[in-house]
Amino acid sequence: MRAVARPGIPGAFALAAVVLAAGCAHEPAFRAELPASLEADDGSIAVIGDLQLTSWFVRVARRRENNVAEQARLIADLRERIDDIGALVIVGDLVYTARSNRHWQHFDTLVAPFAERMPVLPAIGNHDYPCYLVQFCRTSVIAKGMRERFPWFVPGQPYAVERGDLLLVFLDSESRFEEQGEWLGDRLRRAAGRYRAALVFFHRPPFSNSIDRGAYGSVDVQEHIVPELQAAALPVVVFNGHIHGFEYIVRDGVHYLTTAGGGGPRGPMANERQYDRYRGPDCPQPGDGAVFRPYNYVLLSEAPDRLTVEIRGFCRGDAAVSVLDRVDIPL
Repeated sequence: MRAVARPGIPGAFALAAVVLAAGCAHEPAFRAELPASLEADDGSIAVIGDLQLTSWFVRVARRRENNVAEQARLIADLRERIDDIGALVIVGDLVYTARSNRHWQHFDTLVAPFAERMPVLPAIGNHDYPCYLVQFCRTSVIAKGMRERFPWFVPGQPYAVERGDLLLVFLDSESRFEEQGEWLGDRLRRAAGRYRAALVFFHRPPFSNSIDRGAYGSVDVQEHIVPELQAAALPVVVFNGHIHGFEYIVRDGVHYLTTAGGGGPRGPMANERQYDRYRGPDCPQPGDGAVFRPYNYVLLSEAPDRLTVEIRGFCRGDAAVSVLDRVDIPL
């Protein structure tokens, strides 16, 4: 009679690891497709940034805020307007840890209700790469969670989608800056005369008044992307994330709006806020007197002569989410 092999200790551990991994696995709640175009009359474009959780290390070692409850309030306000929204744009940092199934599962709870109703278009952020210091990673590597939900996304490769007479352009502010700058310049030159304006989305802003450690304007973006934005022969409006708060900066005719108050721990703003045209409320922090910007997202709507940006949000002590500021950009 042939003996039945019994798993040894290494085999038993391997089996247990497989079972544990299967229990921890998370099936993506949606699989987005890249639309050929967006319908101009489908409603506003919602833009939100930095949906990541705050890691335990950041909360303890750097004493940063945990905004799970505040993020839930903000997303609930956005969902109340879901019937009036035609597309959702996320300007990077969809998750904190791109290798974590738990973090992608949290992302799904926030975004899946929108993905069922409308296109969801991401600009990748530094936290969305499987290696946090992306400059030391192979730029061809993309996190499994990102690939599963946005199968058409290619790292370092920009893309564009039209919406009526607006052109929406998406860049990767983590790598291949020179190539993307050349692509952007060519795309904007061809857009002049065909579109009323270009809306450009990427994660790291070129300019900021934040004094948070390491949160400053991207030098690479300033060198390779900004000159192409300034040289465009049509109006250009830029939307960024990364700096956890809100800023509206106008430089050399280009409008830069940083909407990164979607959940990541916020950082303090400088006392002198150069070029910043935001006129909404700030959020004083008890104890140290630093000023933070509200949790926020924006809604974009267009009229024949302007683009209107409605900034919605709240400070931690506010009773409700409300309109913080409204910006009209002539077209």
